[in-house]
Amino acid sequence: MNAAAAEEALRLCLAGRISPEVALARMVLAGLPPEAIEERLSALPAGNGREGALAGLHRTSRGGLEAVRAMLAEARLDHTAAADHESPEALVARVAAAYDRAVAVAPEASVAAYSLNDPAVLAAATREIVAWLADEALIRPDRDVLDLGCGIGRVAAALAPRCRSVLGLDASPRMVAEALRRHGSVPNLRFGTTPGTDLAALAAASFDLVLAVDSFPYVVQAGGAVADRHLEDAARAVRRGGAFAILNLSYRGDLEADRADAKRWAVAGGWTLAVDGARPFALWDGTAFLLRRP
Repeated sequence: MNAAAAEEALRLCLAGRISPEVALARMVLAGLPPEAIEERLSALPAGNGREGALAGLHRTSRGGLEAVRAMLAEARLDHTAAADHESPEALVARVAAAYDRAVAVAPEASVAAYSLNDPAVLAAATREIVAWLADEALIRPDRDVLDLGCGIGRVAAALAPRCRSVLGLDASPRMVAEALRRHGSVPNLRFGTTPGTDLAALAAASFDLVLAVDSFPYVVQAGGAVADRHLEDAARAVRRGGAFAILNLSYRGDLEADRADAKRWAVAGGWTLAVDGARPFALWDGTAFLLRRP
């Protein structure tokens, strides 16, 4: 149990820096049992109303929190383990197998623990992402989009009505199967698996946007060479005037290290780093990096 991480989640939530949904998910991810969360929330002093919102969400989301716990127990996924003890291929296989298990237990929570496995919360978070993409002029009816690490297809399906075509790729076969089950009938939306070590199969100048929503941390976890290869392949696959949007670059907890990587990729690939670690979302605490192709 990581009590310090749980306390930090509470502090950030009460300061208005993360949402109650993210705070509760972080407390579960920190390993706090239900009774410990209950005790800690009941001890919060009255203040600016955020305490009440957090306690109220906890009361109405007990089932969702249990689903998150069950999903984490089944997935047995380590977000921080480096690849120095295993090959990139082995790490990708391990992560893919973990998500195969996770999606079978709690589909919504498997792609966003902060959804607390609630489809309505996940839909609201997805709308925030789509709105940001629209504000950045990255989606429109003549655009072809790759959703890298598409999970159950929630972002890809939300983009399909607004773009010419969307391809969702994921290393987890069961994630792809769930995406197909939910959205397979959408005509301009396709799904498939990716090896997770590169994007070499993508044709040159075939996309206007490559989007990685909370999936790139696993690419970074697989090693610097794997991340570099993804950026090199994306630079070849993205058309002039296109972009690569990375929402959450890593799970290192070091924004400056993420910014250093993004700057290095921009220089190496001839990208313009247009957004450098911003936090544009209210519900989700993801950081945004946007590389534009001149």
